[in-house]
Amino acid sequence: MIGFSIVMEAHPVGDDENRSQKAIPAAVKAMVVDTLGGRVQVSWDPESAATPFGQLVFFAEFLEVSGLFDAWVEECPLIYNSPNAPKKRDVLGTWNLSILAGHRRYAHVTALRSDGVSP
Repeated sequence: MIGFSIVMEAHPVGDDENRSQKAIPAAVKAMVVDTLGGRVQVSWDPESAATPFGQLVFFAEFLEVSGLFDAWVEECPLIYNSPNAPKKRDVLGTWNLSILAGHRRYAHVTALRSDGVSP
């Protein structure tokens, strides 16, 4: 008895070299986004380096539109008595940004000081 077997590969060997590679078209026009810090103009530059905070402006817009950040600041029991103390809003905003950036230690928060994207 002669048996036949069909060999099927689970994954293709590679991309079809004859197929044209098309990139997803980038947004040509700049977008205006309302954030807690005011209006921000967002434009995509395919030639510039990437930043881990690139999508942050859209999350900031969500916090502004939903009112979640303002409610959090109002309900937070944090109180500073010193005349040199930072505003509660600034402290909570810095911690929020630090957590979004993946910082797990207090010392890592200082990395935000040198970031030019989200000063």
